Amino acid sequence: MISVLPERWQSRNLVFRRLLENEITEMQNLYSGSQYISEWDGSELNASQIEQWYYTGDLPPGGVKENYCLFAVRLMDSNELIGILSVYHGYPKNNSAYIAFLYICKDKQGQGFGKESEIQLSDELKKLGYKEIRANVAVKNWPAIRFWINAGFNGVSGIYGDKVHAANTFANLELFKIL
Repeated sequence: MISVLPERWQSRNLVFRRLLENEITEMQNLYSGSQYISEWDGSELNASQIEQWYYTGDLPPGGVKENYCLFAVRLMDSNELIGILSVYHGYPKNNSAYIAFLYICKDKQGQGFGKESEIQLSDELKKLGYKEIRANVAVKNWPAIRFWINAGFNGVSGIYGDKVHAANTFANLELFKIL
């Protein structure tokens, strides 16, 4: 059996709690603010993405819902929802965790909350015995590539997507960090 993150954990300024069903709409509204992501990966904004992740997960090939966690990221002092964290445990190896999605709302970006989230996530996963974390990043998303590399995700385990660069082609890097 794969160990998964607890229902609730926290960092200095943030609380990470598994999304509750009655919070789906609030988180979908936050997710809608990430619509610029489509410029980087070519996807359309999905008006029911959070609901889909909540009920079925964001699973890798052969993945199971029990290994997937969707967290609301909230400010500790005000309980304001500022982010989304989606993690799959045990992919591609049992001792690997995969960050499927990390988003901090636009008005809170640049204040260190993404970095704080990544550091605390790494600490929590280490406690559970994980040896590496992976993240998939759109090649056109320079801010995210910089963020993940600065966070120590300095290994590349794959490049996926279109083979030719153009305005309407897209590719992703799979980065990893040894814990």
